[in-house]
Amino acid sequence: MTFQATWHRGAEPLVALESSYRRLVSAAPHMTVFNEWPWIHAAALHGVSEGREVRTLTVGEGNRLVACLPMTFGRERVAGLRVRTLRPLGYPLSDRIGIPVAADSSGALAHVIEALTDPKVSGADVAILSELPETAGYRALFDKAAKHAPHMKLCARAPILDVSDRDRMKAGLSKSLKSRIARSRKKIKTSGAVRFERVVPRPEQVPNLLPDIAAIEAKSWKGVAGVGIFSTPRRFAFFEAVALALAAEGRLEILLLFLNDELVSYRFGFRSGATFLDYNFAHPLDCDALSVGRLLLADAIESASSAGIQVFDASRGSLTKPNILHDWTDNAIEHDEAWFFARSVWGDLLRLAVVKARPMAKRLMRRVEMA
Repeated sequence: MTFQATWHRGAEPLVALESSYRRLVSAAPHMTVFNEWPWIHAAALHGVSEGREVRTLTVGEGNRLVACLPMTFGRERVAGLRVRTLRPLGYPLSDRIGIPVAADSSGALAHVIEALTDPKVSGADVAILSELPETAGYRALFDKAAKHAPHMKLCARAPILDVSDRDRMKAGLSKSLKSRIARSRKKIKTSGAVRFERVVPRPEQVPNLLPDIAAIEAKSWKGVAGVGIFSTPRRFAFFEAVALALAAEGRLEILLLFLNDELVSYRFGFRSGATFLDYNFAHPLDCDALSVGRLLLADAIESASSAGIQVFDASRGSLTKPNILHDWTDNAIEHDEAWFFARSVWGDLLRLAVVKARPMAKRLMRRVEMA
């Protein structure tokens, strides 16, 4: 069967692919909520950074769509150089993602890689795919499918906790964590009445609920630094679109902690089967001493199994600042970042500059830029 790889520019061609894309993602392995249509559609409408544009790579086998990578194209600084990059649509807001390729199409991934690394059709110097789960085995798949293997590096470590058996989970907690939680509970009770809520909102509840948690984020360190998920009108619109779409499917879940009926902490996440993806959380800076974030997480974990949750998944985790869920578990999914350099002299020089940090390669590239 003949394969046909095609690049499409702009959001409209992607929107036209909705039905085919949904079918592909529903059957492809290693897909996550960050691959699914509600997230991708919201990203196409509200999540494209200034100076970048939507580019979608499709691979057809006969009349069937066997691969589809919604991406963005633009210039950014890499190793101190301004280069043309392709990034997954939704980056940097997406957590763990898979590569939407049909499981029963053995040649599709090779054609994806060929299209990503051919600068004549992609227009890019490098395609960077972040947050690929190590458990998906992409390193081996790339080695098998690609003539030019990508540069792979570890980019995240996401803690994951089995909460299917509440008693067994609690028995496995360290003494120090149990002690910290007990002390925090005792301390916060001196400030008033504490209440935990798990909310699975309907779409009509989202417009009132999101501003409440956005107000909490604005008073957190994320809000003060301007790096929160609700920090700009564009980002708020993106997450409102995601929240409305997932609420319609019963997959939006928001965990809340109240002190004297005042909201003091939230966790904003998504259901994927029996897994809770713990996407975002915040609390006001002036509540740091009360450990409201840790207490909310403790309540959420302890009540998870009764809410039908078997796995509590951070879905991403910094390598330098471990996610708080690491206090509960040592188990984690490592995420890789794959760098597919263009098959060109420029791509080879960029590979040297990035992988080997070769000063000579950087100097040559700067000369070409200035020419």
